[in-house]
Amino acid sequence: MEVESKNPKKSEAAEPERKDSYDIEEEDDFASLNEPEIQSEPQPEKTDNADNTEIKTDKSIFAKASAVVSRFINNSSAKKAALISLASIAAAFLITYIICIATLPTDKVARNVYAENLRLGGLSYEEALQAIQNTSMFEGQEITLTSNDQTFSMSSADIGLSASPEETAQKAFSYGKTGKTMKDALTSFGLLFHKHVLVPVAQTDTAKLDEKINEFGIQIFGNLAKHTVEIGDGKAIVHPGSTGYNGNPEKAREEIMTALRNEQFTDIPVTLESADPDELTLQDFDNAVYKDPTDAYFVIENNDVTIVPEETGRYINKDEAAALLANVHAGGEPVEIPFYPAYADITAETLNANLFNGTMASYSTSYGGSTANRAANVARAAELINGTVVAPGDVFSFNDTVGARTVANGFSTAKEYVDGKSVDGIGGGTCQVSSTLYSAVLYASLEIVTRTNHMFTVSYIPNGQDATVSDTGVDFKFRNNSKYPIKIVANAGGGTITVSIVGTGWDPPRKVKIVNSSSTSPSGVTTTNTVRYTYDTDGNLIDTHTLPYSRYNPYPTATPG
Repeated sequence: MEVESKNPKKSEAAEPERKDSYDIEEEDDFASLNEPEIQSEPQPEKTDNADNTEIKTDKSIFAKASAVVSRFINNSSAKKAALISLASIAAAFLITYIICIATLPTDKVARNVYAENLRLGGLSYEEALQAIQNTSMFEGQEITLTSNDQTFSMSSADIGLSASPEETAQKAFSYGKTGKTMKDALTSFGLLFHKHVLVPVAQTDTAKLDEKINEFGIQIFGNLAKHTVEIGDGKAIVHPGSTGYNGNPEKAREEIMTALRNEQFTDIPVTLESADPDELTLQDFDNAVYKDPTDAYFVIENNDVTIVPEETGRYINKDEAAALLANVHAGGEPVEIPFYPAYADITAETLNANLFNGTMASYSTSYGGSTANRAANVARAAELINGTVVAPGDVFSFNDTVGARTVANGFSTAKEYVDGKSVDGIGGGTCQVSSTLYSAVLYASLEIVTRTNHMFTVSYIPNGQDATVSDTGVDFKFRNNSKYPIKIVANAGGGTITVSIVGTGWDPPRKVKIVNSSSTSPSGVTTTNTVRYTYDTDGNLIDTHTLPYSRYNPYPTATPG
């Protein structure tokens, strides 16, 4: 019986023989696949050198695999076939690559590009923009928000969600145009076989979005209620507010817009916060409670005077209020804080007592020698100014008050001066009323605004105290420079016209003296200087006012005015 040697050297010598027996012929591309299965040598019994035997077996398998690969590589037919296949693939890829590069559109959206269901491929930017503008996108889209373990849903219509035409068109136009040739070619190649659907760039109605965000904030935290101050009878009641949503949607809005632009529409996490009501400071409380007293005043309408009563003001004791305000806490009980009255200086009672409480001045002139028509005109003009109320600071206009001297306005034809001649005219005699009023105003110590003397002296009033008027331009005006309204009271009858200024006496009381100084030139022109002196009740001079001089031409004194 032949015994296998356990000499390692003998085993190593046998290895090359097995290796040589696996040489492959070049002509047979796949000969190794047809050969009978090669039987391995019998394995020795397990001895102390068993590990070495296993190593030999592994090497044998490696040797067989190497032989097969070497035979394939050394086979010229296989190499030719492989090269042809590789060349074909490369050529096909190169041709496709060239086609993709050549067909990359530079002025249009790449083929097969869609925005939702809207096909934009092949359109210019302007065409894509127009197509997007004519299409409703995001319609019916639901959006959900999450915050503080709560969820809030809203629709695209709720927030005015739509596609931004410009940005969406630009997004589509830019797809496949990165400027990197290989990448853009691969993108174009991919578009040959499948479409690319981009999500439109979202835009919203900011006001509507903020409204929905605020609804969510209130859902989570409730309404933020500020401290309020109620004015009661002699006391102010502070009603403490409560913690709630702070009313600031700005951060949540940014988070939502970022999510929408990143194509996220559900479970968008947003940041919403609560806040305590602002502290009610002492200054805040004082501003809420303090009120200036309002003096009583009068309103004049259509010569009727209405007195509006005064209003009492309010003020607080700041030390007292500060101590009580310390008890105001969010969600706490109401706190009562007293306030105190501040009274007006002028009351309705005071106005009633002073309003039209006396005659400031009165002046009368005679028209007894006038014709019936002239007398009627004097009476009519007196009637039209009678009862006129002039508010403090306001200006009275004779022409505006009397109106046009026409038959329709109740005037008659009478003598009057026109261009230095006495002629018949409608309204003759009206100037006697304006002159009488002027003199009453002088003695009432009111301010003269506009006054013109006659061309000739008149007999019914001293030189320097007349005031001519014409409804075509020349007017007499004065201002009520007192603190209260005045009323003009004019009566004509029995050949006498009396005009009174009824109002509130000056404080301190005053008396007025009018001094007229006239001189006549050799040519017959009379010049009159008029000075108004004002005295107090003790006779002390308190004001001297020189009025504009009056100049009269040398014509006979005549009654017509």
